[in-house]
Amino acid sequence: MPSNAEALALWLEGPMQSWGHLSKCDRRTTLSHPTQSGVVGILGAALGVARSDRLEIANLAGLTQEILVFGRPARWTDYHTVGGGYDPKENPQAIVPKDGKPGSTVQTWRDYLAEACFGVVLSGGAELLARCEAALRNPKWGVWLGRKCCIPSSPLSRGLHPEAKAAVECLEEEAGKRKLKLLRRISPAASFEDGTDTLHDVPLDFDLREFGVRRVKVTDAEE
Repeated sequence: MPSNAEALALWLEGPMQSWGHLSKCDRRTTLSHPTQSGVVGILGAALGVARSDRLEIANLAGLTQEILVFGRPARWTDYHTVGGGYDPKENPQAIVPKDGKPGSTVQTWRDYLAEACFGVVLSGGAELLARCEAALRNPKWGVWLGRKCCIPSSPLSRGLHPEAKAAVECLEEEAGKRKLKLLRRISPAASFEDGTDTLHDVPLDFDLREFGVRRVKVTDAEE
């Protein structure tokens, strides 16, 4: 493990992934790539960071994230029901709609990416990156790809690297084994004008579901 590493490579692969963005109420959508809050959530779970630990969450969110999109995953929607048949008096912790009527059902539509593969390059302080890498190899809590039902199908960490370029090359080599090519990059924008999209996915407090905004630049691999 290099002590002077400045980049950590992550490989996110699984049968299902779901990266919610402004996803509340009945319709649970997913972005076409991992969110910053989703990646920080993975790191936080591996490290055992409390959902309300704003300081540690801020430290993890301070790592620079670059997302690499490999392949074109399919999308599908799960029609999901919650709370049908529960009596609120006998089951006070059950989910019950606003009408409070026994037998009512909450309906949700939840979107997923199928057979998706993403690379993540994290850049920042060597000490924090080393902590994250060690935790991903022996996580304190369970880790998943956006939702608890989305379990990784391969190890998340692809090692520490001396620079981001070396981490990208490592992830491209991993993709090559699956005959996948790099299609797009999602990187932090240097300025508002330089960006192409604004995302509301900077985690502040997972317990209170508080998030900030950031500007990103999406580019095709050829660029």
